Amino acid sequence: MNFITPKTLHDKVKPRAKMSSDAEAIKKRLDAERVTWLAQGFLNRMGYKRAMLRPKKASLEGERYLVEVEVQKRTATVQVDLATGEIKGFQIEESAESSGGFALSRGTMLLIGGLGGIIVAVIIALRLIGIF
Repeated sequence: MNFITPKTLHDKVKPRAKMSSDAEAIKKRLDAERVTWLAQGFLNRMGYKRAMLRPKKASLEGERYLVEVEVQKRTATVQVDLATGEIKGFQIEESAESSGGFALSRGTMLLIGGLGGIIVAVIIALRLIGIF
């Protein structure tokens, strides 16, 4: 009958790999798809829903991946360290497309269209009555 003791348990446990080989294994496993997934998970934990996130670009610059994700009308840039797979920084700024020009929301356009329709209906009704 074999009993598990600290000595027998220690004999059965395989030694862990060195830290440098762990870093190399992480480096080999990280690609654009995985760092994009990491960036989206990070932004999700920051309070942005997955439905709002649209990946735009993932690029390797030196020892870091830079992942750009569209968040509503903004662009989030997340830095992922290549050696460790950790999020090293992020920045959220207004998109160039949304910051320039005059843009109306969908609700505002519906309100303006509805008011225009009501005005046209009133003018037609007044013409039929003979007042206008």
